[in-house]
Amino acid sequence: MKILNKKKGKALLHTAVIVLLLILFIAVLILPKFIAPELAEIYSGRIFGIIAMPANLITECVQISVTETCVIVGAPLAFILAIVFLVILIKKLMTKGAKEYLYKVTRVVLIAGIILGAIYGLMHGVNYRRYPARQLLKLYGGDYSYEDYENTLNWAYLGMLSARAELGEDYSGVAHMNNSFENNVSYANMLINDVLGRYDIKMSNTIIRAKPVALSHYWSMVGVTGMYTPFLGEANINTDYMDITEFPITICHEILHAKGFARETDCNLLAAVCCIRSSRPDFRYAGYYAMFWSLYPIVSDYAASENRALYPYSTDPAIADVYADIRAGSRYWDGIEEETAAILDIFGIDLMELGEDANNAFLEANGQEGGTDTYEVPYSVYVDFYKRYVEDTDA
Repeated sequence: MKILNKKKGKALLHTAVIVLLLILFIAVLILPKFIAPELAEIYSGRIFGIIAMPANLITECVQISVTETCVIVGAPLAFILAIVFLVILIKKLMTKGAKEYLYKVTRVVLIAGIILGAIYGLMHGVNYRRYPARQLLKLYGGDYSYEDYENTLNWAYLGMLSARAELGEDYSGVAHMNNSFENNVSYANMLINDVLGRYDIKMSNTIIRAKPVALSHYWSMVGVTGMYTPFLGEANINTDYMDITEFPITICHEILHAKGFARETDCNLLAAVCCIRSSRPDFRYAGYYAMFWSLYPIVSDYAASENRALYPYSTDPAIADVYADIRAGSRYWDGIEEETAAILDIFGIDLMELGEDANNAFLEANGQEGGTDTYEVPYSVYVDFYKRYVEDTDA
């Protein structure tokens, strides 16, 4: 009887421990969702930089991508551990001790999950709760006329052409970044700190050493151009093709994540704003390019519905150089699509779709309805920005 009671008591204790750990795990995951935006702003602007400092110092000391290293080493290690787990479990099922073994493994997994969940919340989850960048920039929207949209489009167009005219070209007439990767990253840090400081937007002022990814070509095959790793506080950049129309935005976007901004829309908006305020033409070009091509189809449709005569931007000879850059980028991605199509034919795996689905699931799990659609900055925000900071001011 005593032995039975002892076994029963041990089983109840194990059950209680697992239930408690499971509750803690769930609590760690959902707690950030209940933090008020006011508190999140204080955290993101004053505390996040201190919390992220240890991770930033570690990744700062390593030249290569720690994220990439963890994936290369961790993936096969996880596979080996899974095999070892199954072998031991089968052995114990054939003898005895399977329940005790499962309990210990589950306990370790839940404890690790709690620790990783807490790190994720502190390094990224809480930052989802801060006010949207549109609100931080004091862009409250308005009932804008067709002329407002057209004026904003023209401003972005002229800014894009002006910046493009200052850039050098290769033998095929395509513009490229003129500085080293490290120089671009260092500059992007200073640019973000300076520009957002002017708009009184709080964030971590830590210099983020974004890392180039050695396996960038394979990142392209799943449609990834950049990634922030919350567990390491590390910004990673795909350098397989450094498209000048997007590369400066991508660098700023990932660094902004590491400085305390979680939403994809916010990072794209703030990255574009920082780029157009840059003294360097390559960054300005990318910023105005993003704004112009976001607005152009909307204004074009608007003009058609209103029977307005819109300036023929797409056929303007002045935009020829921009089209040369676009075609160069298209050739690269066409090559990537051919490779992924070959993999689809052989293995039946659509890598692009796989990457899209994984990113969608991640974003939606963090409350970003629409998944990857949240990368798109609402076109009206650029009109808001133009009306507030450009049309009647020299800001």
